Amino acid sequence: MSTITIIVPTLNEAENVDLLLERILRVRQSSNLDFDILFVDSASADATCDRVLAWQDKAPVRLLRQEFDIGLAGAVTAGARYTDAEYVLVMDADLSHPPESIPKLLQPLLDGTFDMVIGSRYVEGGSLPDWPFLRRLSSRIATLPALLFCSVKDPLAGFFAVQRRRLTDLSDSVPGFKIGLAILAEYGRDIRVTEIPIEFRDRDYGYSKMNHRVALAYLKQLITLCFKCKAKGLTR
Repeated sequence: MSTITIIVPTLNEAENVDLLLERILRVRQSSNLDFDILFVDSASADATCDRVLAWQDKAPVRLLRQEFDIGLAGAVTAGARYTDAEYVLVMDADLSHPPESIPKLLQPLLDGTFDMVIGSRYVEGGSLPDWPFLRRLSSRIATLPALLFCSVKDPLAGFFAVQRRRLTDLSDSVPGFKIGLAILAEYGRDIRVTEIPIEFRDRDYGYSKMNHRVALAYLKQLITLCFKCKAKGLTR
């Protein structure tokens, strides 16, 4: 049993698997952190699963295959239920999240000072070097409704570490991509959250999963969470 599992949801990320694992494993060796890496694949049509399986005999890498695309949030919760680690760290497979920041996200959990740590684009020291002004603006606008029920600066971040039970104990299935937002809405003031700055980079390989369907799923998730938080008295 590992104390920590890194969960990487994938959908057609074959070009990124080797690059990501090389960087994660360098961090594992240099930090002396004990973690394994769990890829949760949503029925990729490319060689993603083959690339992951090629690492299983030489590193603490596992693969959980899904028969169909269950969405990023679904993949993360499936991974959390599959592992028995005390803590999980969630990150994208496209190298937009820097593996080198893994120790900084995990340390506050291991110290017992926080229950969730977010790799943030919007706290001091965070950056989006590849994004033009209009894309940054649209991202900040998309963040605004989430601030109705949480106070973190980057509530839509997909790079975070958390106690595993916070995922497995979520009261409902989570639609869309924003699983971190669902955690913030679920636990409200009962979860201790901090943010650390990261440099968020655009992918070099593969294609973005962001599309109109994802945007609609986010709107549906926001509406659901707003009603839930209003019922709990958590909205501002």
